[in-house]
Amino acid sequence: MNPVAWEKEPLTVEQVLKSRMVSYPLTVRDCCLVTDGGGAIILTSAARAKTLRKKPVYVLGVGEALGHSTISNMPKLTLTAAAESGPKAFKMAGIKPSDIDMLSLYDAFTITPILFLEDLGFCPKGEGGRFVSDGSIAPGGKLAVNTSGGGLSYCHPGMYGLLVLIEAVRQVRGECGQRQVKDCEISLAHGNGGVLSSQCTVLFGSDATL
Repeated sequence: MNPVAWEKEPLTVEQVLKSRMVSYPLTVRDCCLVTDGGGAIILTSAARAKTLRKKPVYVLGVGEALGHSTISNMPKLTLTAAAESGPKAFKMAGIKPSDIDMLSLYDAFTITPILFLEDLGFCPKGEGGRFVSDGSIAPGGKLAVNTSGGGLSYCHPGMYGLLVLIEAVRQVRGECGQRQVKDCEISLAHGNGGVLSSQCTVLFGSDATL
């Protein structure tokens, strides 16, 4: 539903499975796009933000964690450092996963949003596949995830993290048109760096959350 997304056509499970294999079991449709693009975030004080033209969105909490250097040193391929960065951000903000209205997750591959949903506490560990397969994160589902289309459908210029933040801010501002999440007061942006190495979780809120 993002009018500027690179991919807007429906995509079936069968089409994904029949696509060219990149690295088993991931096909080309399991991997993020390679496109041009860019973005910027302006961070200022809450007092200054209230004087500007745009509706302010506030940083409620932030958490960072580093798990490993190379993926061959990753202790568990199904457990990321998001399990550390998420709780740090939630503790700083004084909220919990059930308070989140929208998630913007770095989706370099189809597997990463599933890992992050588990590690950030939105479903039990090992249940991510079942959680997403029933339409829970599809438009109209119980949890709004990657409403921009993400790196898999919207764009991926090589460094997608800023665009994760931008969509989370836009949703709290109510700027997303057809894809707008109703009554979005708190959003979560989660970025991933290296080879699932570094993880950063940021929680954004509206005036009503202060």
